[in-house]
Order: sequence, then C-alpha cells, then structure tokens
Amino acid sequence: MKKNYLIDYVAYMRHLAEEHTKLRHTPREPHFFRGELEEFVNGLRSGVSFPCLVTESNEVEYEGSKSNLIKKRTTSFIIVDSYENVGDFNETDEKMSLCEMIAEDILSRMMSDTDKPFRLAQIEGADGNYMLNDTDRYVGYRVTLTMVEPNVCIVNNNAWVKEEEDEPVTDTGNEQG
Repeated sequence: MKKNYLIDYVAYMRHLAEEHTKLRHTPREPHFFRGELEEFVNGLRSGVSFPCLVTESNEVEYEGSKSNLIKKRTTSFIIVDSYENVGDFNETDEKMSLCEMIAEDILSRMMSDTDKPFRLAQIEGADGNYMLNDTDRYVGYRVTLTMVEPNVCIVNNNAWVKEEEDEPVTDTGNEQG
C-alpha cells in the first residue's frame, strides 16, 4: 500500500496535471511544477506553460493517542494563468474564473479519487483565494487544504526487525546426575 508522503503527494498532483484537459502537462509542455507562494509573488520560473498547477510544500501534524494517532497534512496548490492587458478587468476576471474552475476540478477529484496515495484521508477543510501579479501579468487561484489520515496509514509494522524467539532447550539425554 502506498503511503502518504510528500513524494507520493507530488506525484499524484503531477498525474492530475497530466490528465486535466485544460492543463495536459508533459515534459515538453510543462504545466506542473513544485513551487512556493513566494514564486507567484516574485515571478514564476521560465519555461512554464499556462495555465499551470503549482504544488506547494506541506506541513504535517500528528495528534491523538497511541491507539488512535492521526496524520494531518496541510498543503496548498495554485492554478496560475497569464493575461495580456494590465487593467483589463474582464480579462483578469475571466482568467481568475478559469483558475478557480480548474482548482475545483482538482479538489473534487482529490475528494473522490480512490486510487490516490492518501485514499483513506478525508479533507478536513479547504479555502480558496484569488491572486494577482500585475508585474508579471498572471493571476491565480490558491487552494489550501488539510487532509486527515487515520492511524492505519501511519503504522508500519514491517519497519522493525522482529526478534527471533529463543530456541527451546531440548533434552539430549546426556545429562549426568
């Protein structure tokens, strides 16, 4: 069974970017990358095709008791699209709406997909925010969500070497009395 680690989450999000009809990420036409909010504000890397999915890092929190430990993963992703004319609010609103639509498609797929690394996780909450970078002429819609996994996803009994039982002492009949 796959675990819910950062590498699994990033691979899953890349897969969604490959499958979404508005993104269609490929190595030759990149519509997906790992990044952070600061990159949106300060300028995305070159070679990005729009619209694109930017997957941010995660914060993980564990809570509960020994018998009921849960893993909470809080993460964000941004759908980003470019626009041509600064000050054309119709165009920016249209692009922001497209970003919101794609983000909701991804969020919906995450909630319903049974073939994901965190398939037992439940989304505890999600928030969406519009973003605008007039300097670089792109807009975005950022979703921040928290996924909660039950204990069964965390416990890995195969991670530990099992102690071999002491070999039983057998009577060889050679005892001298």
